[in-house]
Amino acid sequence: MLKIATPAEGIEMRWWHSPALLMLYFVVPFFLLIAAITPYVIENAPVLASRVVFLEPSYVFGSLCLFLAFVAGAIPGGRKAFNRKVKLGDGCLDFLFYVTVVAYLIWFGPLVLSQPGLILDTIRGTVGAMYDVRDNAQNISGVTTATQFGISYAIIYAIKQFQDGERLPATYHWKMAIIILLAIFRAAAFSERIAIVEIAIPVFAVYVTGRNFSQIIFRLAIRPFPFVLYTIAPVFFAVFEYPRSWINHYIELYDNFPHFVVDRFMLYYVTSLNNICAIMEYSPNPTYSGGWTLNWLYRFPVIGKILSGESRNGDATGPYSWFLDFLNIYASPEYNNTTGFLTVVYDWGWLLAIIFMAAYGAIAGFTFASFRSGRGRLRYVYPIVLYSIFEILRIGYIYDGRAVAAIIGVGIALAIWAKPVTDDVIVNSQARLSQ
Repeated sequence: MLKIATPAEGIEMRWWHSPALLMLYFVVPFFLLIAAITPYVIENAPVLASRVVFLEPSYVFGSLCLFLAFVAGAIPGGRKAFNRKVKLGDGCLDFLFYVTVVAYLIWFGPLVLSQPGLILDTIRGTVGAMYDVRDNAQNISGVTTATQFGISYAIIYAIKQFQDGERLPATYHWKMAIIILLAIFRAAAFSERIAIVEIAIPVFAVYVTGRNFSQIIFRLAIRPFPFVLYTIAPVFFAVFEYPRSWINHYIELYDNFPHFVVDRFMLYYVTSLNNICAIMEYSPNPTYSGGWTLNWLYRFPVIGKILSGESRNGDATGPYSWFLDFLNIYASPEYNNTTGFLTVVYDWGWLLAIIFMAAYGAIAGFTFASFRSGRGRLRYVYPIVLYSIFEILRIGYIYDGRAVAAIIGVGIALAIWAKPVTDDVIVNSQARLSQ
């Protein structure tokens, strides 16, 4: 049985912190469950999510090979030793906070000032209000990206506070609260639930490493955390889906709201798998263009339009045009995810995909080893990588501009504010953490 290597003193590791164990004991079983229910869910859904079940046993077997390649890369990577302790100055938190806030002000400020009633209507669930917000506050290249620095802030804040035992000034706690509120606002007004989750899960993953929970109820909840998370996820999903979809579209199609929530939650995962199987079956591949795995590059201003073949008016004429046509004819544009593993095969073919997933696993292993030891620079990146593993059955989060922007924020902080720490400082920090 695979086990987690001994963490540094004062750091508590859970089995799901290990990328290899998380993949083997959670992602793979969950994937097999999704594959098993795909035909039933698609054929019995009250809404058209896909006209045909494209999932075949060969894709299930191939997916398992990709997961095992990830594990094979993560195990040796997780054994790497990191000896150098790196500390980030508090100035990086100020920088990341102000960039995040300014980006949000540029993005949503004009709309809040000119149409505050529209924002309130969205939060209250007024029919059509959410779509008006999305039309009036469209993504702005560079600005939307900068809001992801809030994730960088949250991770560095959590590591300082919970793993390193630093006593941060109260102002940074308030700034953390503001970033959380901005994420909640974004989720409510712009219908991006992921804005909350991509902060909450990384911060929680760091938080539990700095605490030795004695109460049995907490231990029982934390140990099976991935399973608990996906058990309560439909509740979180329901809170935001009520104004977004239920009252706008589906109230007449489903028997009741709980039925709608469960069905829609399952469809997000089922259609992700079915969509990519359809693409691989009927669209020429591999493309060797990296359209999915280099998604962050395709979103770069100017460069992205050149690579994707978009025209001046933004119409897709490149590698995504077939997928958009497929969704409109055979599936649903609302269910447009494609997993984070079979897309690698679509881009690079099976052989290179195996190598790619092994490299992904190795990177996850290296960052985990740094995180577990409390040393090295890569520990600040691991919470983002960990979250990407949680999302791999739905989206390729680690290849997305959201994750890359957060990593860039961490990279800037490390480049400017990182400094080595002596062993005496480490001992003192661990002593404060244990108090």
